[in-house]
Amino acid sequence: MRAVCLSDDPWATRPAVELLCSGFHVHQAGDSTDVTPADAGVGRIGHFGFFRPEHRATLWRGAAEWLQGSRSFLRSG
Repeated sequence: MRAVCLSDDPWATRPAVELLCSGFHVHQAGDSTDVTPADAGVGRIGHFGFFRPEHRATLWRGAAEWLQGSRSFLRSG
């Protein structure tokens, strides 16, 4: 399991994501990554922004590659 913390998300902050993930027995420390808008080459991502089509080539591709085992999701953290 990999959790993604978007740096400009006002609700799913790093502490909130860690608390949520602590309820999953498969989640290990280090199984999360921080993503900034700069990582995706945009000015803003926000809470639901990950799911917007304009992130298909960056965020979606990075997640798909991680799921396929090709490489880590954007950057480890």
